[in-house]
Amino acid sequence: MKKTASRKPPTGAAEGTTWFGGPVDRWKVALRVYGEELDPDRISALLGCQPSSAARKGAPFPKKGCWILAIDSKNCQENDDVDDGVRMLLARLPSDPGVWTSLANVYSVSVSCGLFITSSNRGFEISTQVSRLLSDRGLHIGFDLYFDPPK
Repeated sequence: MKKTASRKPPTGAAEGTTWFGGPVDRWKVALRVYGEELDPDRISALLGCQPSSAARKGAPFPKKGCWILAIDSKNCQENDDVDDGVRMLLARLPSDPGVWTSLANVYSVSVSCGLFITSSNRGFEISTQVSRLLSDRGLHIGFDLYFDPPK
């Protein structure tokens, strides 16, 4: 059973209490496909879903064509974490290694995670199951960390 941690500080904490530790406050995960001659419709057909965003090279100004499918924690359950986000993303995509090999032979393909934290000492894990899902597809994963102080 998965241990869940709330993104919110414990209730009843004294005013001005700083909460350390806990999960990443907000995250976005995305499959990104880039290429000079990328045709977004072809990628959509190959992957069996529509992108969150896509553009051909030069339309109106990208240096390369792109196809991006993103999942944002704002649209998920409160206790869903980065691992859950990657799992949800990959569940929307084919598992056939041949699809991923053919994509990687022509395009730059990766999973990107944007991690937003409001205080220090936040963390996450990528499970062995999700690592296997990424590996089976030949995908590498990158992480960008952002400090997003409370307003």
